Amino acid sequence: MNQSLAHEIRLSEEEASLHVLLAEDDPTLRHLLSLILRRDGHEVAEARDGSELLEALAGALADSRRRPFDLVVCEQQLPGMPGLCVLAGLRVRDESTGFVLLTESADLQRRARDLGAVALAAPFNLRAFQAAVRESTQQRPANDNARPR
Repeated sequence: MNQSLAHEIRLSEEEASLHVLLAEDDPTLRHLLSLILRRDGHEVAEARDGSELLEALAGALADSRRRPFDLVVCEQQLPGMPGLCVLAGLRVRDESTGFVLLTESADLQRRARDLGAVALAAPFNLRAFQAAVRESTQQRPANDNARPR
């Protein structure tokens, strides 16, 4: 393979990589989802509760040197802040960041979809999770506006 083609492939792979904030309090599930995301080529930051999630989001918004999150994966029952509240607050400021809400509630799934998120009902399998990640980022506009100018 020539160097030019190899360079183009590397650039393409970098563009496809997402910066994901994963908020899940169950350490086993958080580890599993993180492994899946990383194996699929994404950069992952993890949060165990609402406080860690808000700190990560605020840090990405406040520091222009940090890469903004392309996607937030958040469970509804996150300690300290329900996932739907995270989504609603994010949408006030940022409509471009993809969002996957993990919830069993049909009502909350509908409300999340109304806010432009993908809702994934538990239990889910690997393919359903990967499809939700793809869907959440494909339906959103480019994340050029995630940070105020």
